[in-house]
Amino acid sequence: MATKKSRFAKFVSPIAIGTTFLFITGCYQGESADLIVHNAVIYSCDENFTVYEAMAIRDGEIVQLGPNREILNGYDCDNIVDAGLMPVYPGFHDAHCHFQSYANNRTEVDMSGCKSFDEVISRVVAFANRNQLPFITGRGWDQTKWTIQEFPVNDTLNKLFPDIPVLLRRVDGHAALANQKALDLAGLIAGRVIDGGFIGVSGEKLTGLLLDNAFDTVASYFPTLSVEDQMKNLKDAEYELFQVGLTSINDAGIEGKDREHWIEWYRSGELRIKNYSMLFPDDNNIKWATENGVYEVGNLAIRSFKMVADGAMGSSGACLIQPYSDSANYHGFMLRDIQQFREIAELAKTIGYQVNTHCIGDSAVRSILNVYVAIIGDIQDHRWKIEHAQLVHPDDFRIFRDSRIVASVQPTHCTSDMGWLIQRLGPERSKYAYAWKTLLENCGRLPLGTDFPVEDISPMKTFYAAITRQDAEGNPAGGFYFSEALSRKEALLGMTLWPAWSNFEDKLKGSLEPGKSADFVFLTKDIMTVPAEEILSTYVERTFLQGEEVFYSE
Repeated sequence: MATKKSRFAKFVSPIAIGTTFLFITGCYQGESADLIVHNAVIYSCDENFTVYEAMAIRDGEIVQLGPNREILNGYDCDNIVDAGLMPVYPGFHDAHCHFQSYANNRTEVDMSGCKSFDEVISRVVAFANRNQLPFITGRGWDQTKWTIQEFPVNDTLNKLFPDIPVLLRRVDGHAALANQKALDLAGLIAGRVIDGGFIGVSGEKLTGLLLDNAFDTVASYFPTLSVEDQMKNLKDAEYELFQVGLTSINDAGIEGKDREHWIEWYRSGELRIKNYSMLFPDDNNIKWATENGVYEVGNLAIRSFKMVADGAMGSSGACLIQPYSDSANYHGFMLRDIQQFREIAELAKTIGYQVNTHCIGDSAVRSILNVYVAIIGDIQDHRWKIEHAQLVHPDDFRIFRDSRIVASVQPTHCTSDMGWLIQRLGPERSKYAYAWKTLLENCGRLPLGTDFPVEDISPMKTFYAAITRQDAEGNPAGGFYFSEALSRKEALLGMTLWPAWSNFEDKLKGSLEPGKSADFVFLTKDIMTVPAEEILSTYVERTFLQGEEVFYSE
């Protein structure tokens, strides 16, 4: 793919072809452009899903799209990119992720992919030997991937680290294993009850297993990274996101103690990836949001609260209407009293904020849908979201439709969880888990994300999982409840325009149209046409943010 000087005749053909007529008659003949991309297959993701050959960009925005000759002849430009028929897409948008958690994994034990608890211990020991820290944290273990699929206990950690606090978070972030030193630090003892949490006990002894709010209680006693280290980690992480073609993210939860750092990082331009940041409704954030309302600085937008209704299915913290199939009489639990959710939602309505609530189990989904319906009232365009919506009772899909509530889902959660899901829910309920097609039919749009670092950051994995409902090896044959798969067009819109729409940002980005931000990517293969098995071997060649190249694959 070459970049070269342009040769121009100041002439635009009077011939109008189809829908390009308006572009021709409105052409900026003889005006300048900062960048022209031509000889491309440009998926605009506009209302008509138009595919173009070329586009002109000025001041970070798209000026015009159309045929090669029309764009090349219409603008004076010194920066022309011949795409060599490479496919071009709007910059990918992860509709639900945890940017800081992903970034800070660089200074923790990485336990992703461990095939046993012994391997977890080996990684913790190796990390401790390399770093010599006064505390150890880590993330990524998943007992459902082990031969013995049982939650671990802390006996080995207690022997190896009697004097160093250790806190190892499960992959989903809703469970953790703590050694005795960490439990002592937080003052946890057998018999203590924590609302919205669970403390593992065997006999009179703590096992170290912590779910949800119990984890938060222990984690609060661990020191946080310096602002300088956080910034370094975030810059490294940002570049990795650009490498996979992400230009926008929905950052699902910023604590009040960190908010001003984020504002400064974006005000100074140190961070550039477009970030729709949700505030956890702690006292600090509630006070700030009440005083400041909708807030934008640099590429950071703040206009929503992130609530967490329940835990995760993998750690059995999701709140279900009927008991877990593999745990008699156990339903999981809600993390707050329902009145607290109502109060936060009422405040959000008052100050013009969106509410985005983590709901995994069908009981949590139903409870929050009812809160939304009671408070939304006659607001027509609220775009309040249920984040994850992993299990929805069949009676409740209509509530999404009737009250215009948005579901935001993560396709790779399905392909990660499908191996044990039926055991946990039974075959009948599993039909309504990860029900993307049904949700789309009721919601009209379906934003897609990854929940990274719970899952990989790759948009290609999101796209593949959405259209196949299979793992990388093509299992199961025919896809997991394949009737709930998305089409390729729906999956692409779910990674581009629909997340932007869900954030009230669809007039600014999400599709390649005149007046919108020039955020786009070049891929090595056309994911709209190649066989599904080739999608995972497709990678990003170039990433542009507001018309500026932020990643180029050498």
